[in-house]
Amino acid sequence: MSYKSLLSDRCDIYHLKEDHAEEARYGIPAPNLQPIRTYGETPDLQNVPCYFTEKNQSIVQQDPEQVIYHSYLAHFPADADVRLHDLAVWNGVSYTLQQPRNIKGHHLEVLAVRDEKL
Repeated sequence: MSYKSLLSDRCDIYHLKEDHAEEARYGIPAPNLQPIRTYGETPDLQNVPCYFTEKNQSIVQQDPEQVIYHSYLAHFPADADVRLHDLAVWNGVSYTLQQPRNIKGHHLEVLAVRDEKL
């Protein structure tokens, strides 16, 4: 049985894009403004083979509602174009990917996290 056959899940990956402001805002010149970070409307990578395993889940009471913090350990093939702060959509839920770790050139492991108000 090959490793790729173990990657039974599929997800879409959106890369983080940076745009720079074209005009001054609030009296700050445009070159001095922080870049505007967004994700595209369409995924940069579709149907990427992966495998998600739940790592941690907690619910925290905040004012005025509860927030769920959920983290998964996601596995990807070594040649997958996965980057820091990418957005992965798996089973209709969006996760922000942390720094990918290349495991001996064999595969990538990435912590995928989400926080959502309940």
